[in-house]
Amino acid sequence: MRWTIKQTTKITGLSADTLRYYEKEGIVSPKRHENGYRYYDEHDIMILKNIVVMKYAHFTLAEMKSMEDIYAREPKTGCNEIVKRILNVKITELNQAILNYQKIVTLMEAMLPMVESVETCQSNEERIDEFIDQIYNDIQSGGQFSLNTSIIKMKEV
Repeated sequence: MRWTIKQTTKITGLSADTLRYYEKEGIVSPKRHENGYRYYDEHDIMILKNIVVMKYAHFTLAEMKSMEDIYAREPKTGCNEIVKRILNVKITELNQAILNYQKIVTLMEAMLPMVESVETCQSNEERIDEFIDQIYNDIQSGGQFSLNTSIIKMKEV
């Protein structure tokens, strides 16, 4: 099948400008009809779906370009090593992000009693600020924060 840029935006959820940008960057290469209009085939749609997944997983544009080698119509030498390296790094990053999100959810659950009413919110303003500050600092440092210490502090309401 062949899809126009408008149809492709509906299929992928990507804007026409984004599709043109990815074409300019060499990530996807739609073909052209005689009238010059782009059309995307099944191969292009699969690449774009993969890009949507990679964007969700916080891949950089450079990483996306490297990963697209696995979809090359003519395979490149060394593609497997590059792809394996990128995947291993992303697996580590995503596993760390999952751990951090789980800790944030736990901390937010511990914070819930502090915000049940205007009064409890006001009386716990300093602790809430500490909670936010801790999460912010941990995110900025890229490190792991101490879940147990934070929960103990939060429960001392």
